Amino acid sequence: MSRHVHPAVVVGGVLGWAVTLSPGQLPRPALLLAVVGTVLALVGMGIGRLVAALAPGRRASREFLTGTAVAACGLLIGALWWQTQTSADVAASPPGIGWAATIGGVPLLVACAVVFVPARWWTVGALVAAFTAAFMVGPTAQANAAPNVPDDPKLSYSLLSPKTLDTRAHELVDEWVASDGLDQDAVVIAVPTGSGWIDSTALDGFARRFDGSIRFLAMQYSDVPSWQAYVRSPESAGQSAIAILRALDGRSASTPTPPPVYLYGQSLGAIGADTARAWAVRNGVDVAGTVLSGAPAGSVESLPDCAPRVSIANATDPVADFQTSLLWRPPHHADGTQTVGARPSVRAPWTPVASFIGTALDLAVSLDGPVGSGHHYGVEQGLSVAEMPSGCQAIGPRAAS
Repeated sequence: MSRHVHPAVVVGGVLGWAVTLSPGQLPRPALLLAVVGTVLALVGMGIGRLVAALAPGRRASREFLTGTAVAACGLLIGALWWQTQTSADVAASPPGIGWAATIGGVPLLVACAVVFVPARWWTVGALVAAFTAAFMVGPTAQANAAPNVPDDPKLSYSLLSPKTLDTRAHELVDEWVASDGLDQDAVVIAVPTGSGWIDSTALDGFARRFDGSIRFLAMQYSDVPSWQAYVRSPESAGQSAIAILRALDGRSASTPTPPPVYLYGQSLGAIGADTARAWAVRNGVDVAGTVLSGAPAGSVESLPDCAPRVSIANATDPVADFQTSLLWRPPHHADGTQTVGARPSVRAPWTPVASFIGTALDLAVSLDGPVGSGHHYGVEQGLSVAEMPSGCQAIGPRAAS
């Protein structure tokens, strides 16, 4: 770029940076917004440079730059106010001048450097950064750690192994029988997240609801973050839950009074639990109810209010809102979803494109707040089984007989 900046480049950079300030429902750290704001500002400048090719020779006047700076300051003040509101909603520390200076100053400095620093120095800097990253990240790379499994004697958990899902499921059910599972008031198939994690607070809620007379069965189906498992093999969660349900149903069929079976899942686990629920309906397998929490947007089917399923989502959970359709319409939850958690004092208005990016930014901090905010749930997951509808009608041949 030349030292004479074209107005289109300035406008593109400011608009790209402004998208980063799209209102969300969770407080965002300054570093996150500075990095994303810088990237989007550079993208906007690049687009502006292409537009400038259609009207070469023009340069931004001092008055134009001053007006643009005033507008950018106005946006920054608005973002600071919004950040203050969302921080108060989750009892987080309020942002200060440093927060505003970081998200506004870093993109500005980088943009100025792109305009005035010779391209050869940027090439050298990029190479140095690449070698540094390779040197620091390479030696520390390691295999995925074991999943964070609750230390609960009522939980029987099957770790990943070369055995088939059905074999592991039958072994899990044998362990359940050996732990006096048939004598308990309930058994819950808890579907882990992609990394194999199960929320211990959810188990506490179930145990409280059934006065401790309960057992949990869970099977690890992946060892990567949930979003990676969702992209690579979204069906794995459901397949593992169905395998346990099938094995459990086979054993319960020969038992005079088997305990009622419940399905539970959070996040990607919610998809697996609902898949198993649908399988049970199609195959006439008795399931007393299904509890879903924080199900990803558009991942579970809508059911009538009388269906034996409880689906909850925090009012500020971006996982429950984020999907491609946010680009052109407001978020939509599956019928029957109950909104829980802290209600925001100010609700982010839906805006095409901007809401999509704002919700994506909230995903990065969705687990940072207290229980009841973002994608952070608690004992209310298990306790919500008390609100389970009795069902609209008898389902399956076994229930009808």
